[in-house]
Amino acid sequence: MQRLGLSTRPEPAQEPPKLSSRWKANAERLQNELLVIWCILRRPGTPWHARIIAGCVVAYVLSPVQIIPSFIPVIGLMDDAVVIGAGLWLIRKLTPDKTLQDARDHARASMTCGENIRPVALRATTVILAGAWLALTICLFFILRR
Repeated sequence: MQRLGLSTRPEPAQEPPKLSSRWKANAERLQNELLVIWCILRRPGTPWHARIIAGCVVAYVLSPVQIIPSFIPVIGLMDDAVVIGAGLWLIRKLTPDKTLQDARDHARASMTCGENIRPVALRATTVILAGAWLALTICLFFILRR
């Protein structure tokens, strides 16, 4: 059998992709979806209600104050994934298809050239959160002053 080129050893089965590579692929896909949401937030043709949802999603994910902090190993990132998924579902329903496709194309181009939106998004989130805390503090001051 060996002279005919046939091997008696069985061929090794192809291994499924490693768990770490699947996690990395899912993390990259999640990052891409967050970038799509950011592009929708900044696109001029986006309806106002879709922008509000996109702003809330971006603010929650980038905010240091969360229901479940992101530094908790599994659960902390799962709540971010749920918020991004629910926000993206709502945005898909509320945004015109052309605007959504333009945002996806811009996000894909940004990912390939390595554009980093985090500093701009972090500044915007900080301003929004600081404004919200300031408004809450002023309201509580006037309520308790009575």
